[in-house]
Amino acid sequence: MALHSKTFWSASLADLLRELQSTPNGLTGEQVLGRKRSSGIKKQKNPAFEDLLLFFGQFKSPLMLILIFAVILSSVLGEYTNSYIIIGIILLSGFLGFIQERNASRAIQKLQAMVQVTCTVMRSGAIRDVPASEIVAGDVILLNAGDIIPGDCRIIEANDLHVNEATLTGESFPAEKNPDELQESTPLAKRKNCLFQGTSVVNGTARALVVTTGNNTELGKITKDLEKHQPETAFERGTRKFGYLLMRITLMLSLMILVLNLYLEKPFSDSVLFSLALAVGIAPELLPAIVTITLSAGAKRLVEKKVIVKKLASVQNLGSVNVFCSDKTGTLTEGIVSVEQTTDWEGNPSDKVRLYAYLNALYETGFTNPLDEAIRSLSNVEIKEYNKLDEVPYDFIRKRLSIVVQHKERHYIITKGAVDNILDVCRYVENKNNEVLPIDKVSEAIQKNFESFSSQGFRTIGLAYKDITGDPVINKDDETDMIFLGFIILSDPIKPGIKETIQKLRETGTTLKLITGDNQLVARHMSGEIGLRTDTLLTGTELRAMSDEALIKRVQETDVFAETEPNQKERLVRALQKAGNVVGYIGDGINDASALKTADVGISVDTAVDVAKESADLVFLQKDLKVLLDGIIEGRKTFVNTLKYIFVTTSANFGNMFSLAGTSLLLPFLPLLPKQILLANFLTDLPAMNNFVNPGNGTPCLSEIL
Repeated sequence: MALHSKTFWSASLADLLRELQSTPNGLTGEQVLGRKRSSGIKKQKNPAFEDLLLFFGQFKSPLMLILIFAVILSSVLGEYTNSYIIIGIILLSGFLGFIQERNASRAIQKLQAMVQVTCTVMRSGAIRDVPASEIVAGDVILLNAGDIIPGDCRIIEANDLHVNEATLTGESFPAEKNPDELQESTPLAKRKNCLFQGTSVVNGTARALVVTTGNNTELGKITKDLEKHQPETAFERGTRKFGYLLMRITLMLSLMILVLNLYLEKPFSDSVLFSLALAVGIAPELLPAIVTITLSAGAKRLVEKKVIVKKLASVQNLGSVNVFCSDKTGTLTEGIVSVEQTTDWEGNPSDKVRLYAYLNALYETGFTNPLDEAIRSLSNVEIKEYNKLDEVPYDFIRKRLSIVVQHKERHYIITKGAVDNILDVCRYVENKNNEVLPIDKVSEAIQKNFESFSSQGFRTIGLAYKDITGDPVINKDDETDMIFLGFIILSDPIKPGIKETIQKLRETGTTLKLITGDNQLVARHMSGEIGLRTDTLLTGTELRAMSDEALIKRVQETDVFAETEPNQKERLVRALQKAGNVVGYIGDGINDASALKTADVGISVDTAVDVAKESADLVFLQKDLKVLLDGIIEGRKTFVNTLKYIFVTTSANFGNMFSLAGTSLLLPFLPLLPKQILLANFLTDLPAMNNFVNPGNGTPCLSEIL
């Protein structure tokens, strides 16, 4: 029998289901257990082998290499006592680093389990949420906007489904998907009936059959189950460079001392041993262990502040952030959206707008958001005679959501979304007397009312409808020649104390920048309330027309970016980085994923969509800038504690070297030493260190953050 799963995009669904021994209602519990036992989607790692790799990994730093070289040289020269002592230092340092990193890794694994990615799956005909790591071949999964796809799948059914496949194809624009069969020769980028592991749903809904998982997927073949090497952080890069710097200085000074001793006709073996002693004495042997200890201690303190650290080095990176980008809803505002009123286009209260808005939000099955939840909370709305027939889900491209309902013998399409996007598909307008007029006659009045609501800080949504009796099955092309009905006006109050928190962030040298998809009137009003500069606000339209070079300059001068598109968020983060900033970004939506990945520190929350949590370095259990402020201070504590060890140990070691070698002998070479090493001697005095301030960003002195 042919293996249809090898070319599942060209096989029929019936053949695939038969080969995978599955059904449209999914697998049974017994089948799932059997497949987990036989192969699983991700083989369990051997803990002992992982610990062994971690232990040996402690000895690959430049500082450890210096000590290992010292052991070899001592053994060659017959100085076995020295060799044993140095080996003891190496093993002790490696063991301490191993214990700390192993404990930190175990703790992080437990914390990550709290925010693990889940998938909605049908098993034995029942719908349940399970960890994505437990999905097996033959499972039938249900997908909505924001979901990460757990394996390579064949689509069973889809509704306006668009998937971000940039991870696999490099194409940033979402790919449209449908369940049609394709030819076997169809290239990967054009397999519209397939979904691939690691990609994410941008909009729409789908039901799909999982064909392959883990290393057998297209992405798994390339990335070995997505366990690719993480990019080096600024702190890791700095530590590595410091190690190599110290190695070069050590070798240079040791060779100089050796040459001078030989020139002075000292015994060769004594000269070599003396140079070796200097080399060993300079190295801060416990630095790898100290770095791990300080980072893990910082991570534990952040856990107490309800912050989950997914990567240990991100603790220090958080302390380095000097520009922080944030969305609006839930971070700067309460995140509790409520409907202030529903009005017709003239601004008069309208029960029809209230009813149609409620129907649209109630029957929406795609991406869940606070706006729909607020509309669904409306009371005293009678909908007994209405039934849902079809839906075109919301997406970030057209910014509209359409629902088809049946009322008695009539069919209506009800569409809500961003006001400008709704007006784009409207040809008529309905007044309070239910009279339909050409929209051109009142377009200026509609725009004036919209601007009035927005300038007061209200989130304003447009609502339109159209009678489509006789043809209730729709797609996005049916959103034309509609009747504009009115506005849904929502409020989301600013969080108490947020202005003071932003001021405290400024005092730590951290600038807040607001990046939002809301219109510029709402963004300007709210930004002014919390103390951000609004005189140089930039919109998404202006960003599209701006070159990268010009943007690098403008991002430094601008605090508020409104009406932005998803790809523009990433572009703004990159521009800030190119301008010399360390950038943090907090987000919880599908459109935040790329910016989270690009930022030096990506922060999400436990209520975020899967793709946002997967992209983040840190996960906040509460969406509050006060937690961010605490995190920045913790990151700086970690950095300073590491610096204290480096400064004290290195300067002390150099002091010993000067004592051993004699100042007069080394005096000619002092100009060759880096300023950082020479200045370290002045920083060994802790009271003097207490006055250390970073003049570039106003970092508080150590007495404030230790």
